[in-house]
Amino acid sequence: MNEFEREATPTPSAAEVMKANYKLAVEKAIAHLPVKNGVINIDSIWIDTSIPFEILNEVLRDDKLILPDNVDRINLKSNVREQAQTEPSRRRKRRKPKSKG
Repeated sequence: MNEFEREATPTPSAAEVMKANYKLAVEKAIAHLPVKNGVINIDSIWIDTSIPFEILNEVLRDDKLILPDNVDRINLKSNVREQAQTEPSRRRKRRKPKSKG
């Protein structure tokens, strides 16, 4: 390989390498997850892999994943995050100090 060929071949960026690694991790995790009527929920993948939700969502939307035969699709609507956003806070109100006198 000469000097010009080395410069012409693009080297993958760190982001591309990490995205490829995330894709492999997701593909391996999908093989071990429970499948219900040919559907896997994004929450199951999220819990199993511990990949940040935004990155996981991006990988599932962008990349063509190799799915096992028993998986038809992946449900990208998260039930866990939806419930976390709608629940009111359970923080107690502070008591006012009793006035002396």
